Amino acid sequence: MHMITMRLVGPGTHTAPATLNELLMARFTPADRVEHLWTRAGPGRIDLVMFLLADCEAEALLTARAACLRAIEDTPRLTTWRLSDDPHPPGAGEEDRRDPA
Repeated sequence: MHMITMRLVGPGTHTAPATLNELLMARFTPADRVEHLWTRAGPGRIDLVMFLLADCEAEALLTARAACLRAIEDTPRLTTWRLSDDPHPPGAGEEDRRDPA
């Protein structure tokens, strides 16, 4: 089991939904192998600690990131949030996602 931490950020002083754990866990799939989720929210941020079953830390990190992105995309109450390391804001068009190289 691996512990992965992530942060979601939202615009301004948006606060996270009170039922955040339930919203996220409902979007995770059995293939994500998320065993436990802990959240702490404040104005403009949501800290996540996820415990995943995976063969290595890299696999756990990639799975957690994909699960979070999917949860954000599929949950209307989270559409203004993004992973703190995601350079593309919610709703960015494909032209914004092209590799600048």
